[in-house]
Amino acid sequence: MSPAPVLAAGRALAARPHDPSVARGLASSFGLPPAAGRVLSARGFDEACAREFLEPSPARLHDPFGMAGVPEAVRKLAQSARRGGRVVVFGDYDCDGVGALAILTTVLSRLGADARPFIPHRLQDGYGLRAETLRRALGEHRPEGIVTVDCGITARESVDEALRAGVYVVVTDHHLPPEELPHGAILVDPKLPACPYPFKELSGAGLAWKLAEALLVDAGLASGAREAWRASLAKIAAISTIADVVPLTGENRILTAWGLRGLADPKSPGLAALFARAGIPPGRPPTAREVAFRIAPRLNAAGRLDHARRAYELLTTSDPARAEVLADELQAANDERRVVQERLVEAVFSRLEGHFDPARDAVVVEVGEAADGWHRGVLGLAASRVAERLRRPVLLFSRDGDRLSGSGRTYGKTPLFSRVAPVAARFVSEFGGHEAALGMSLPASQWEPLREALRSAFAASRDEREWDADPPPDAEIEAGEATGALADALVRFEPHGAGNPRPVFLLRGLGWDGRGRRAGPRGLRTSFSAPGVRLDAIGWSLGEIPEAERPPRVDVAAHLVRDAYTNEAGLEIVGLAPGAP
Repeated sequence: MSPAPVLAAGRALAARPHDPSVARGLASSFGLPPAAGRVLSARGFDEACAREFLEPSPARLHDPFGMAGVPEAVRKLAQSARRGGRVVVFGDYDCDGVGALAILTTVLSRLGADARPFIPHRLQDGYGLRAETLRRALGEHRPEGIVTVDCGITARESVDEALRAGVYVVVTDHHLPPEELPHGAILVDPKLPACPYPFKELSGAGLAWKLAEALLVDAGLASGAREAWRASLAKIAAISTIADVVPLTGENRILTAWGLRGLADPKSPGLAALFARAGIPPGRPPTAREVAFRIAPRLNAAGRLDHARRAYELLTTSDPARAEVLADELQAANDERRVVQERLVEAVFSRLEGHFDPARDAVVVEVGEAADGWHRGVLGLAASRVAERLRRPVLLFSRDGDRLSGSGRTYGKTPLFSRVAPVAARFVSEFGGHEAALGMSLPASQWEPLREALRSAFAASRDEREWDADPPPDAEIEAGEATGALADALVRFEPHGAGNPRPVFLLRGLGWDGRGRRAGPRGLRTSFSAPGVRLDAIGWSLGEIPEAERPPRVDVAAHLVRDAYTNEAGLEIVGLAPGAP
């Protein structure tokens, strides 16, 4: 069950179409190399849209008071803050939820509220504002109000119980709302059908940032102080937005770009210590890729294997010595998470060996015992890894006594939430998520009927075009265009992520230097040549292609990168096809 080969025999590579005159105009208007202009044209940008994309200014953020529920939420929370009232901020245990919690507790405390963070334990409490967890939060803190972050839009019964106890509830959530909403709570979710807010894809922390912004405006802070707060909190919002894999477009792009710029000099002792552990040097903004693969996993690790309070404390501590201790603990937790995750991935592939049939199976649905290493905290990560290898949506479940907990990850363009929701309604007691990722809980007795219903639902809607996760190259370029100047210009296209992938270029008819050296378990460093040009390249799966099977000329789809050691432009290979002889 190795990944699909990089060398796509018999598969022609073709770049996206573009308008040459538009491409030339965009390159000229923004001082870009012609190849960068072709990328913008191929992605559908006109000059106005390109300006917003290349210049993601905070001035273009929307008014938070234009979001349904925000004026009412600000009024209620500000009243509590003015009299020093106690407010529980109820979060989630992942990086997005913890970041949202840090943003909102910080601002509410600054405005005078007795803001108390409450994070459920992933293994003991489960996800969201469950009735049992709510009762514990009420009993421990006795608040006058609860505001949820990154959860709560499905918690009808829990909201009812809080209201009966005389506690007001503000729900801030960015997940898809159910048909029946919580009654009596102030609801802030841009995905609500009646919400007029123009941008719908905020992360949980991005939504908390918007509410915090509104609270700061309402408090009448001087513009300089308010801007300092906005910029500082944007750093956390940027990390959480990247971690939650929401589209890096619109307001998400603006917030993330702004926050990353600020992270060149993280004033927070916790973030400074965390960046040091992740090997990100101070003095330059981290890339979205560095945040996604070095920072977010460390913050997430606390809540995956134990309690997320350490991640929250690291984001909010002002004590440098405590920050160092917490950063070490998160580093250790992340190391342990890697081991647990790898063992689970191996266990899944071992189970699938011999009975996974790509011609038959439109989805992978498997269960294992929690006691045997099927750890609930890493199910989603493992599902993502398996999905990448098998090029199928994957749902993995952990059985602990008479309960099953599951996480799913999509692959390609398969709408996971829409595909699973009708099935989940028949068998599942707790269910939530979005089209790329979801979670659920159900009685173990429902396992067999659930699995068969899921397999049938995916088989009935099978469309192999959904599984083509390899985007076409954005532009075709000559080898001589793959320069440092183009690589430098592409920095303006960052931050990259969902909705704004790294540009892919197509170079045709390159000669393949047969020499190379291994890089990692399956990678190969090699080089290609064209008249007067030699390009170093790395392909993370090229080691699986025997040298004797490599055609003399290839068409190469690749990212343009700068070598970390030589600073020369090179290629990171995405796909290959035999070139014309």
